[in-house]
Amino acid sequence: MRILFVCRMLPHSLARDSGRLDTYHYITALSQEHELTLVAFVPPEDEVGLEGMQQLCQKVVGIAYQPHALVPRLRRAWHRFWQPKVYGRNHSRQYVLALKKLVAAGSFDVAVVDGMMAEYGRYLNPIPAVLDEVDIFSTVAHQYFRDESRWLPKMWNGFDWLRTTVRETTHLQQFAGIFVRSAKDEQLIREFAPQQKIAILPPWFEGLAELTAIPINRSETPRLLFVGAMNIPANITAVTFFVEKVFPLITSQRPDVQFDIVGSRPTAAVQALGKLPNVQVTGDVPSLTPYYAKADMVVVPLFTGGGIIVKTLNGLASGRPVMTTIIGNSGTGARDGRDLRIVSAQPEGMATAILEVLADDGEWLRLAENGRKFIQTHYDWSQTTANMVQFLQSVSQQRT
Repeated sequence: MRILFVCRMLPHSLARDSGRLDTYHYITALSQEHELTLVAFVPPEDEVGLEGMQQLCQKVVGIAYQPHALVPRLRRAWHRFWQPKVYGRNHSRQYVLALKKLVAAGSFDVAVVDGMMAEYGRYLNPIPAVLDEVDIFSTVAHQYFRDESRWLPKMWNGFDWLRTTVRETTHLQQFAGIFVRSAKDEQLIREFAPQQKIAILPPWFEGLAELTAIPINRSETPRLLFVGAMNIPANITAVTFFVEKVFPLITSQRPDVQFDIVGSRPTAAVQALGKLPNVQVTGDVPSLTPYYAKADMVVVPLFTGGGIIVKTLNGLASGRPVMTTIIGNSGTGARDGRDLRIVSAQPEGMATAILEVLADDGEWLRLAENGRKFIQTHYDWSQTTANMVQFLQSVSQQRT
C-alpha cells in the first residue's frame, strides 16, 4: 500500500512523548512492506529526527514550526480563540499548501491522520482516510472544565468543551475509519458515530521491549517513581499534588522512602519540587530503564487524561506494583486488585494504600508479577501491526 501519514509533530525515535513514539513504531513496522509518505510540523529541536524518518519513508515533508516566535504564536492564539483549542493551535497555511501538493502529485491508497490534525481531513479527498484518535478530545476538555475552580476560566473551559464536542463529533463521522487505543474509547465513539468503522490499535510503549526484561525484585531503598513529560499540565498537577499532599503522609511513617520524578522539560515549578526532602527531579534522561529498575513502586496520580495511559502500561511491564487513580488506569484494561491498585484521589487514602503495599512483601510480589503477565498477555506488537495493516487495507478498498 501507499500510505500517507498526516502528523502533528514529527514522529522519530528520539521523541519524548508517547504519541509520537507510537506513530514512529507504526511507521517502522509498516515501512518494511509498504510505501510511506509523512508530513509533519518540525520544531527546531526535532530536526535531528528528520534523517531517520527519511530512511523509513519514501518522502518526508517537514513544515517549520516556531514554538516561541511572536508572530506564529499570535496566529495560533487567534485560531485557538475561534476554534476548539485542540484543533486551533495546529492551523497552518504552509501545512495546507504542502498537503494539497502531496495529494495532487501522489497516488495514495489510504491516509492516516493524527487526531489533532482532523481539520486537515478536508484536503485529502479522494483519498480514504483513517483518523488516529489517540484521545477523545471532548472528554479531556470536559475534565479541564470539571477541575477548574476559578469562575472565568471555568466558563471558558466549558465553552471549549461544548465546541470541541460538536467539532469532534463531525470529524468522527467524516472519516472512512477510526483508530482508537482502547475498548473504552471505542464505546465512547460509538455513541457519537454508531455506524463508523473502528479498530482498536494498542500503543507501542517502552515496556514492550526493555522494561519486561527488568528482574522482579525489591530495591534496597524504597523508591516511588513517576514518569512523564514534565511540561504537560496534567503531569504537573499530578506530581505537585503527590509531593505536597500525599508524600508527607508517607514519609511521616516511612522516612526512608524516596520519590523520583523522571521526564523531559520540567517547568520551574516542577524543578522546585526537587528541592524538597527525599524528592528528585531528573529532567530528560537517555533511558527510562534504570529508573524503573531501581524503583520499588510506580505511582500514577493523574486527575486528567484520555485515550490510554502509557505510563501505567510501562509500570506494569517493568514488574513493579502500580498505584494509580481511576484516570491513571484509563483504557489500559488492567484490573484493580489483580494487576494494579486503583487508589483514592484523597491524600490520606492514597498514602495508606501505598504504605500497605510497601510493607507487605507478598502483596508487592503478587502485583508485580500479575502486572507484567497482563502486559505480556494483552499487548503483542506483531499482532497489533498485523491488525493495523488489515484495517488500512479494508479502508483503502472503499476508494470510489
